Amino acid sequence: MAKTTRQTSIFGVEDWKRIYQTYREADFQSYDFETLRKSFIDYIRLYYPESFNDYIESSEFIALLDVMAFMGQAGSFRNDLNTRENFIDTAERRDSVVRLAELVSYTPKRNTAAQGFIKVQSISTTEGVIDFTGVNLSNITVNWNDTTNANWLEQFTVIVNASLSGSQRFGRPGNTQTLLGVQTDEYQLNLIQGFLPVIPFSQVVNGTNMTFEAVSATSLDETYLYEPAPAPNGALNILYRNDKQGYASANTGYFFYFKQGSLQDQQFNLGERISNRIVNVNIEGINNEDTWLYQLNAQNIIQSEWKKVENIYAGATEELTPEQRRYFTITSRTNDQIDLNFGDGVFSSIPVGTFRTYVRSSNGLNYIINPDEMQNVTLSIGYVSKTGRNETLTLTCALTQPVSNAASRENINDIKQRAPARYYTQNRMVNGEDYNNFPYTLYSTIIKSKAVNRSSIGTSRYLDLVDITGKYSSTNVFASDGMIYENTEVPSFTFTFIDQNDITDVIVNQVEPVLSSRGMQEFYYENFLRPSLTTLNLEWSQSTTSNNETTGFFKFVASGAPAPVGPQASDNKKYIAKGGLIKFVPPAGYVFNNLNRLRVGSATLPGDKTELWATVSNLELDGTNQGTGNNADGTGPVTLNNFIPTDAVPTQVIVNFITDLPTAIETTMRDNIELYRNFGLGYDNLNETWYVITASNLDSSVTFSLANAQNTSGTGLDNSWLVDFQTDGVTYTVSSRSLDRYWASVLETRFFYDGSQKVYDPKTGKVINDFVNVLKTNNQPDASTPLNSDEILDIVGQPVESDGFIDDFRVRISYKDSDNDGIPDNPDYFETLVAPDTNPNSKRIYLQQTIDFDNLERYTPLASGVVTGTLATKDAIELVKSEYINGQVFYAYTDKKFYNLTVAYNGVRTIAEVTGYQTFVGRQDLNFQYRHNAPLSRRIDPGTTNIIDIYLLTQAYYTAYQNYIRDTTGTVPEPARPTIDELNTAYNTLNQYKMISDNIILNSVTFKPLFGTKAATELRATIKCVKNTISTVSTSEIKSQVINAINQYFTIDNWDFGDTFFFSELSSYLHEQLGSIISTVVLVPTNPLKSFGDLYEIRSQSNEIFTNAATVNDVEVIDALTSSQLRTASNSGVV
Repeated sequence: MAKTTRQTSIFGVEDWKRIYQTYREADFQSYDFETLRKSFIDYIRLYYPESFNDYIESSEFIALLDVMAFMGQAGSFRNDLNTRENFIDTAERRDSVVRLAELVSYTPKRNTAAQGFIKVQSISTTEGVIDFTGVNLSNITVNWNDTTNANWLEQFTVIVNASLSGSQRFGRPGNTQTLLGVQTDEYQLNLIQGFLPVIPFSQVVNGTNMTFEAVSATSLDETYLYEPAPAPNGALNILYRNDKQGYASANTGYFFYFKQGSLQDQQFNLGERISNRIVNVNIEGINNEDTWLYQLNAQNIIQSEWKKVENIYAGATEELTPEQRRYFTITSRTNDQIDLNFGDGVFSSIPVGTFRTYVRSSNGLNYIINPDEMQNVTLSIGYVSKTGRNETLTLTCALTQPVSNAASRENINDIKQRAPARYYTQNRMVNGEDYNNFPYTLYSTIIKSKAVNRSSIGTSRYLDLVDITGKYSSTNVFASDGMIYENTEVPSFTFTFIDQNDITDVIVNQVEPVLSSRGMQEFYYENFLRPSLTTLNLEWSQSTTSNNETTGFFKFVASGAPAPVGPQASDNKKYIAKGGLIKFVPPAGYVFNNLNRLRVGSATLPGDKTELWATVSNLELDGTNQGTGNNADGTGPVTLNNFIPTDAVPTQVIVNFITDLPTAIETTMRDNIELYRNFGLGYDNLNETWYVITASNLDSSVTFSLANAQNTSGTGLDNSWLVDFQTDGVTYTVSSRSLDRYWASVLETRFFYDGSQKVYDPKTGKVINDFVNVLKTNNQPDASTPLNSDEILDIVGQPVESDGFIDDFRVRISYKDSDNDGIPDNPDYFETLVAPDTNPNSKRIYLQQTIDFDNLERYTPLASGVVTGTLATKDAIELVKSEYINGQVFYAYTDKKFYNLTVAYNGVRTIAEVTGYQTFVGRQDLNFQYRHNAPLSRRIDPGTTNIIDIYLLTQAYYTAYQNYIRDTTGTVPEPARPTIDELNTAYNTLNQYKMISDNIILNSVTFKPLFGTKAATELRATIKCVKNTISTVSTSEIKSQVINAINQYFTIDNWDFGDTFFFSELSSYLHEQLGSIISTVVLVPTNPLKSFGDLYEIRSQSNEIFTNAATVNDVEVIDALTSSQLRTASNSGVV
């Protein structure tokens, strides 16, 4: 046995025990020099008291302990540093942070190059091209939108066409797509052989000379423009964009796509097949986007392109062989150099052969390019003419919109924040958190992002049960804040024509549908004369009845003899004709019950009615069967479309409204239109005829009257028109009358309407309409007695704003049409519910203008009491203003103006005219039932897509806005918010990560400045501070420190979209930071109409972020808080 082995066997266990016992007493928490030194000395004193006792400072052994303690401290410190570098929250070295981020599949961003469009302002060519007038355009400069050259467009086009490749010419692009509402055509220039499609130029931006390159751009297979991989003999596209705003528009004309930086290449040869190979690209400043890799053949000609991916294993899901998966990834190194990372031959190909990579090296700075900094950019491009000659195209270009997408590389703090958030999203946008976080993690130039689901697939908030078939998706809601009102409107449309066929098409397919619309029908029922039947002493005699139909005849009450009706009658009975709508009431002492039968008594039971309406659907001769009444088969000669009981009394008739224009009228209309004459169409309801109002007799004013109907004096008095035709000699504008009635809910209900598909009752086969049921629990207008019965109103539409916004506060309603025959069950429903002619000044509802976060105007219904409308004039309001509180809104019905009451802090009451309100005839606070009927295959929210607004705060815009907000000289203008077009150009790849059912719209943040002169008037305030009595700091220093502290409080890291500002929070912060120099701080509005406390809570919209606009001029140092200093309201109790 070897000596070492034997001794280890004999003494090893004991040695281990001694060592263990020794180290058991060691202090392993000692890291610094003093603690380690003390631990060493204490250990020796404890275990070797007799072996060593020389503890003086000059002892050599103590010196040795000092060295050991120093080395121990240094080793502990280094160990701590190394340990911290293993965690992303504590790591300080960029290499460590980058490596840790890559462990969670986050690649830190390198610099981002500025990129945008420059517009071609002028063009010339060396080629001798000829315009249509025979002018040789060789070396002649043609300017875009040149008002001094009538042929500029044709000449511009001729020169461009001469330089294009193959069969391309203006109007026949190689690729076209509408991007953000702008049609974008791509035309390929016919470049000289071997030309690399990159055109360098230099410009001075922010005082720095920078290199730029005009590059090719395409939207092929994408919904955004991008630079295709550059290569010798590659395509160079010139873009033609047209936003349909005219040639002077900044977005109409020829454009080049440009980027900052210079394109460079590096070629390398890989002779061996090595898995997971890494190739260094030692070019500094490589930007985050522009890297391409080609494999070359033996002649150094491009053979194939390798695809850049975020993860080398991305191709695992594709059904490709490893050799087909030509993928590589990129990792960043110092100074924005990169490494190309290749695969292992399983998930991606192993590279072998000669390769060339193209990269763009950019300056890595943060800056904004303003249009005045990029003007007169000259691009000279060699091309091959159609005759095979080499020519030169010279273009002068200019920037038309600011470019603000340049950014430096991502810093360490940003990487630490973005990497965990990116890991959560798993490199895609699915749920709401993904949409909020992912844009911020994908681009280093995005500081904050906020996603708002504007429209979504789903089901109503009223539904407890969701079924995939939509069977249970109908809605039945009861509410108590119903509002009904009416508005006479004049809708219009325009048309032009070439021949009579076009005119006939307009008459048949546009004019006649207007005549049969609900709005026109309602207008007719409301404004035209209704012949009375009350003096004729008639009653109805029923013969037979079937489903919703009755036959019989009219008879005289006194004799009981059949009464002749229809065209053969001599008095108002002649209006009881086919199509006439007749009103019946019960005889004295009776009511109609819920089955339309007569019942003795008054209307006290459910379903009781005091009137019925029915239409004459068929009339045989004069309706008397030659005086005998019933026909031989027992049926009556008059057929009504409703059950009308015997002895029901007809009281009035609404004469049939014919919506099918007679041929003679159509011919007259066509003749007038062909001669470009103004004219109108009127209706003589008593004769059931249409008439044409000539231009000399027509009064085209909106006011309607029958007083001068068919007046032919030639003095323009006839304003009885229902349809008005006006022309400017080219285009006709057709206006029509319409009475639109609306049902709205202030708070409790939101409405949905879809008129594109009819819903049928499977039992009866009838159409089921959405409806509003006005419950009979409501009082009759101007009475304390309830309605006789429920009033059901059909929903026929929903207001849609000009921007496509659907107003779900309200719906359009109309009369109930239970059998869907176009004839109302009760045309007087508005009279029943509102009675607008009785106490008319109390029959008004009010809407208030609101501004949504898209800065668009909406009108929303107001609850009762918000506006007082019982006073006639401003003078009457002045007499009673002391009875109302601050902010009360009045409507003076004689003045027809709105006024607002303001109570100042000193108690002075002021009445001032205000805008932003609307009033209509109507009634509110009605109890109602809202019923939405969905077909079996649909849900209440049948959206085809989720429309997601993503609001972005970019670094460039934030920097520019802060420069503006901090400027006190007035020389820095407010920067324009990035447009949707700019944001989509800069962040186009976001669309690659969204769900297929989603549609994202990129919008810019809107800053909401507070307190200073750059804030909105209603948000301006003075910050008043009481100086600490023991402080010796000067007033100016206090103001400066207060503003610095407020700026720190409003730093962008502390605020997000849609936050609410509380002054109590700011006050606490100021006291914490500046408690030694101020004792109290308050916020006092500068607006004289506001008082102390009005700005203590301020809300922001979902697209807004607060920022501080206050300067030292907005800070006031005072001695004490008094009522005059605070400008308190008169009833606040503060003195």
